[in-house]
Amino acid sequence: MAESDPEVLAAFAEEASERLSTLESGLLELERTAKAPQPGLLNAVFRDAHSIKAGANLLHLSLLETTAHRLENVLDSLRKGQLAAGGDVIQPLLDGVDLLRELLEKPEAPAPADMPRRLAVLATLAGRIPENT
Repeated sequence: MAESDPEVLAAFAEEASERLSTLESGLLELERTAKAPQPGLLNAVFRDAHSIKAGANLLHLSLLETTAHRLENVLDSLRKGQLAAGGDVIQPLLDGVDLLRELLEKPEAPAPADMPRRLAVLATLAGRIPENT
């Protein structure tokens, strides 16, 4: 199976690590430009999270997949204008990126103790309803 092939896992880890760096940089840029978000940048960071989620799914890395999916949901809310890219949104996303890095370093390890709390924060953000609708 592909998920047990060390070469496949190494290739995924390398690509995912690059995507996480890009995602982190993009999130920091979104925070700096929160008043005028760039749709291209929003789409790019969304694609990075989506690609990590898809690769983790193919390799049956469920903790990585779940975390990336939560990031993807919040990023989709940003793309749709349901959330603003302020610190109250960007910081939990950055925490999610850190969680993905932790999981990527040890994909076979058990979930970090604080993972449920971190995922709950992201789920709450994704479920926000715009106040002006």
